[in-house]
Amino acid sequence: MAVVVTRQAPGSAQEAADVLHDAARRRAQVRIVGAGTKAWGREGAPADIELTTAALDAIVEHNEGDFTVIAQAGLGVAALQERLAAAGQMLALDAPDEGATLGGLVASGDSGPLRHRFNAPRDLVIGVQVALPDGTVARAGGRVIKNVAGYDLSKLLCGSFGTLGLISEVAVRLHPRPPTTATAVGTGVDPRA
Repeated sequence: MAVVVTRQAPGSAQEAADVLHDAARRRAQVRIVGAGTKAWGREGAPADIELTTAALDAIVEHNEGDFTVIAQAGLGVAALQERLAAAGQMLALDAPDEGATLGGLVASGDSGPLRHRFNAPRDLVIGVQVALPDGTVARAGGRVIKNVAGYDLSKLLCGSFGTLGLISEVAVRLHPRPPTTATAVGTGVDPRA
């Protein structure tokens, strides 16, 4: 079983960058965790520090007219969806677990059936803020949907599982919330039919 010596919950991106920088200087192993909903399957590598985004759980900016939201990575997807529903909007990602965080979904690149209609997390992410092991806080992408300047490093961070840094803030594209939803289930007698 992996042993964690300390668990830290930084309150800002700079605090996270400072922890990562100190860990890099000491050559300490760091495990970055959102809500821990992806902690299944193979046992994780030993870590000296578990860095959690639990304290980074606010909506920074919601631009209803542009269908965008900027939120901190530790914000639960269910809580975000609830807030967006009041504006008739939704984040077109279905979290595999009720407690999943926005940063965790982006860092894992995880998505469910909504991916077939609205694409993967990397296609909905407009920009990210990331705390890096050298102690800096960097931004990639932008805050608006039509962002065409330079390389889109935010897509590189999608699915990186925290190996490149701690995603502290995410700007995502939203969609109108459908007025109703329906689910259909079909059965068949002959599996060859």
